Amino acid sequence: MEYLGRVKHERESGHLHHMHKIKRDIEKAVKAPPAVKAEVRRGPELPKENGLGGGFQVVIQTPSYDGENVLSKEALQKHTKLMQEIASYEVHMFNETWTLADICFKPPGPSFNSGPLAGIMSKLLDKIIPCIWITPVDCYWDGAKALGPNPPLNLGPEVASFISSLPPGNVTWKNLNPTSVIKEVGQLFDLGPIGNFFERAGIDGAYLDRPCIDPLEEECPKSAPNYFDRCAALTKFNEWNLAKSMSEQVTLERKIIKKEEETKDIAESILSDIFGKKRRKRQAEASEDSEDVTTTTTKKPASGSKKDDDYYAYEDDADYINGLGNTTTPKKDAEKEAKNTLCLEYGSSLLKWMQENPTRLGEFLTKEEMPKYPNYGDVMTGGCKGFGKKIMEWPEDLIIGGIERENGKLVSAEALQSVFLVSGPYDVFARIKNDKTDSHPGLNRHGFQPWMAGEIITTWQRNFTKKLYRHELNQERRVFHPLASTSIADMLEEFSQFNYIIIVIGYILMVIYAAFTQGRFQGWWLAVQSNVALAIAGVMLVTFSSICGLGFATHLGINFNAATTQVVPFLSLGLGIDDMFLLLHNYDEIINICHKNEIGVLLKETGMSVMLTSINNILAFISGYVLPIPALRSFCSQTAILLAFNLIFLMFIFPAMIGIDLRRQRKGKRDLAYCSRGTPQMPASQSVPSNVSNMSSRAELAGYDKQAAEFKRHEPWYTVGGFLNNIYIPALKNNLCKAVILIGTATAVVFGLYGMYTSTLGLELADVLPEHTPPAAFLRAREKYFSFYPMFAVLKGNDIDIPNQQQLIEEYRQQLGASKFMIKAEGKLQPYWMSMLRVWLQSLDKALEKDLAAGKFDLTNGNPIKVNGEKPTPESMIAARLVCSFGTNYDCSGRLGKIKMVDQNDVINPEGFYNYLTGWFNVDNMMYYVSQASFYPTPPGWEYNEKTAKVVPAAEPLLYSQMPFYQNDLVDTPAIVKMIEEIRAICEEYTERSLPNYPSGIAFTFWEQYLSLRFNLFMAILIIAAAVFTVISILMFNPWAATLIMCIVVITTIELGGFMGLMGIKMNPISAVTLICAVGIGVEFTAHVELAFLTSLGTIDQRLESCLQHMFVPVYHGAISTFLGVVMLVFSEFDFVVKYFFYTMTVLVALGVFNGLCVLPVILTLVGPEPELIPSSGDSVLPPPPPLRQQNAEKDGYGGGVEGGMRKRKEKKQAEVEMSARDSPSTSSASHSSDDETTTPK
Repeated sequence: MEYLGRVKHERESGHLHHMHKIKRDIEKAVKAPPAVKAEVRRGPELPKENGLGGGFQVVIQTPSYDGENVLSKEALQKHTKLMQEIASYEVHMFNETWTLADICFKPPGPSFNSGPLAGIMSKLLDKIIPCIWITPVDCYWDGAKALGPNPPLNLGPEVASFISSLPPGNVTWKNLNPTSVIKEVGQLFDLGPIGNFFERAGIDGAYLDRPCIDPLEEECPKSAPNYFDRCAALTKFNEWNLAKSMSEQVTLERKIIKKEEETKDIAESILSDIFGKKRRKRQAEASEDSEDVTTTTTKKPASGSKKDDDYYAYEDDADYINGLGNTTTPKKDAEKEAKNTLCLEYGSSLLKWMQENPTRLGEFLTKEEMPKYPNYGDVMTGGCKGFGKKIMEWPEDLIIGGIERENGKLVSAEALQSVFLVSGPYDVFARIKNDKTDSHPGLNRHGFQPWMAGEIITTWQRNFTKKLYRHELNQERRVFHPLASTSIADMLEEFSQFNYIIIVIGYILMVIYAAFTQGRFQGWWLAVQSNVALAIAGVMLVTFSSICGLGFATHLGINFNAATTQVVPFLSLGLGIDDMFLLLHNYDEIINICHKNEIGVLLKETGMSVMLTSINNILAFISGYVLPIPALRSFCSQTAILLAFNLIFLMFIFPAMIGIDLRRQRKGKRDLAYCSRGTPQMPASQSVPSNVSNMSSRAELAGYDKQAAEFKRHEPWYTVGGFLNNIYIPALKNNLCKAVILIGTATAVVFGLYGMYTSTLGLELADVLPEHTPPAAFLRAREKYFSFYPMFAVLKGNDIDIPNQQQLIEEYRQQLGASKFMIKAEGKLQPYWMSMLRVWLQSLDKALEKDLAAGKFDLTNGNPIKVNGEKPTPESMIAARLVCSFGTNYDCSGRLGKIKMVDQNDVINPEGFYNYLTGWFNVDNMMYYVSQASFYPTPPGWEYNEKTAKVVPAAEPLLYSQMPFYQNDLVDTPAIVKMIEEIRAICEEYTERSLPNYPSGIAFTFWEQYLSLRFNLFMAILIIAAAVFTVISILMFNPWAATLIMCIVVITTIELGGFMGLMGIKMNPISAVTLICAVGIGVEFTAHVELAFLTSLGTIDQRLESCLQHMFVPVYHGAISTFLGVVMLVFSEFDFVVKYFFYTMTVLVALGVFNGLCVLPVILTLVGPEPELIPSSGDSVLPPPPPLRQQNAEKDGYGGGVEGGMRKRKEKKQAEVEMSARDSPSTSSASHSSDDETTTPK
């Protein structure tokens, strides 16, 4: 079976060239399975609801115009026609045609005793048992139209006269009364307990006793409550019409009554089994044509009282002859026959005319004779029922939406919903493999495999949605909204692919921006100092690192989804380019003040900042793994991997690229024109600028004989640098400006806290899908009109003792049912498997009690006894076998007549509970399907045998079973979360009472995460905050600096959360990831400034100016690059990407820039950390240390060893430096590197 999954994967992924090999593997590994017999009956593969289709195919009908009431004749007929169309949808595969009837979920036929007609009736019922559809038109006779069977069964006139309750001609659910047929046949043949089943299921007359949507419908049966007598109306019409002049008379179209041809399909099969060869010969010679099913009357059967010698032998021929003697009909007089013929010919035309001219009916009909249209609201109040009225109840809220009531009755509605249940692949495989009707003659049954059944199901589902998407009524305004599991999967697969056009455009924009910011012109072309080539190379490097990261993530088995393919490439690009800008900005300074070891100086100056921000970003996304959402874990994992690859590439490869560009500049070659020489705009400076912050970097600038002017860029007022020096820094030194910034920040924090308090939980499923897609339209209609969800209460575990915990289980079920969210039909919960088992056993107890009183059983062994030629009923014979069975024992002594299977407290006898379960599962298997119990392990097979008295095998103790419930009023996430909390509390209570259980269903699958979302978010933020604080404290060796950074990050997170709440962005796992990322990304805008301030010298204002001149421009460009990285998200097909990523990331960048470049500098001027170095002279500039050659010469001159040399050096008063109470690791490491280098001043 493991090969089947490979087949499906290969086919769905389009790798068809592997199919032949895999099919050969399957043929070797999977042999043709045996037929599914009663002895090894397999439990049903029940449809599983996953919220997005699954085993349920759904279609919603919404108004075709504003204000339309769908509780009308036109809307209901439109829905009925749609159901008929869906039933006729076909797909062609494996040399056969497949329809919904082949794959739908339908219960198996009830069991028959092994009599002469058992096989025939099984074949007939297998053909006619309908699919289980949940639809609002089941309230009416019209609900039978789509049930089929298609094509209709035509049993021929002989069978119709043999069984008078069968309609002549075509047999469908539109004219079939199954209960009448079973009762009539049951008088002739022993059909077993099927009659008992029909009574318990409430099948009765099926659809024939339900009102017609339109009483003028031609096929509306006479048994319908609002049947319209067309023949009587035709008589009145003719009288009225003939009284008019010839010019005013209405002309009706005459219908030609077609004669049926002799059918030779299932009718011939039945006749072949029932009648002998001579009988069939006479039938062929004397066969008569029958009229159309909608217009014919029952014909007189031929020689019903004469016994044919070739009839099969029956146990009691007297009963058989008596049954046949009651099937004759009286002759009709000629006048009545003429009227009937006239009605057949013109009745249909009259009904059509009446439908087209409803205002003229009063001209020939009295008020009492007018067609009786049902009150659609009254009929549909409380919901509808399927063909089994007692076991198939469709709640009102499941099938009708947008309801308005008056006095408790429906008066209008805006939507109708129908649900089609589809079987699992194995059930479809078993059904087709063992089909006795040979409905697919072109199929190679020997080679038919379960994976083929799965392909048939998915292909039909795709065809179902495709046809409804293109439905003619959906052209102007979408009226029909279908959904299948394949539609969701196909759409997500399509839109989860990388949109390479958008990605390329985004990267081109980033290249243009990077080149623009790094370009310097000299004359007609780029100057020597221009870094456009490096900028382009850096963007390409980040691109390649992202590709490598995605490949590594794929290698690790991390799955792609819509969030990863739509967001990760742009987010990785934006965050990776930040560090590139920082390296390029400092590189532009270093090459103008340093003439040796430039790359080393650059990495010493910038490497700390790059490492600090990148590590914190990686930790932030890793912390997102705390959220227990697989898709978001994939997103966080992939983003963290890509950021790690960005860090590696930028720290190891990009410096090498800078080194190559440095050679170009030293040779005086122009940027992007290496064959053209230029002139440097400014020679290398011999000064030590104050904004070269690292002490070891200063050691590289050896050999300065005099202090020269610091390197200054040419920055006009309209550039970022010009704005910084001319406007921004002076303003930031102003106390009033500082006060305004602090007050504004405090106000923003207050509003942020308020916004977070008012934020609500939730994520609209429609937002997860692209807006213009039909599945999104379906979900919007579902969220608007239907608040209904199914659920299961699951009993699972080795410690469950169901036979002795029946009352506890019933108490548990009633406790769940007491919830206001549970739907009850007439105050009662939906039946479940144990209640169905109990009802079945009670009916058997009654039958057994009656036959025991009549003396029809041997009390010692339970064998049946004939009394006056009558045997016990099938129900009592099964009951006797069950009563005598307990565990592995079979003993009737002292049990028959004394032990009941269900006591007066409705408790099933625990001693034989699992024996009874086996009997119910096999005899009443259709009820088991309907109960959706899904037993594990499955009870063993068993079949009643009158001749052999032996124990009914006991089923193994159930480890898994489930009870269905319907829930309503789940209109939004808060309501659903409240329901989950309530149901979970009940489940936990009974789990503590030794009844292991849990709830299951779509609501729990999608919304249970919200129970712990706030806690998980808090824990994730706490983890990332602690990690960020630890990393910054270690790398900076300054806990106070780390504390200030954390304060700014917390402020940014609060402001972002408040913005999301005020803008209506709900709290959900996606927005939670954004908040978690805000902690890491917030460090991007603060750590650079903090580090520059920490390593600057001079007064507070001097340090402020130095750090801003050093970091403002790269942080600003990094923010713009991050924005450019996420701006392409606005073109995403997914609304949730735009809403939850583009909007929030854009606001995060804006808040990060404001807090990092405005709020943090102000706070640093008030409570900032002390500098790493404090010159004893109070200067803001340190002189460079003497060259190592000079130091060595001085040391050699002193002699006396190292200790003496050091003592003598201390006596020299050269530029004494007072170190702060703490040593920076960067300073200590720099000093070691400085001592190892030898430089010669020039």
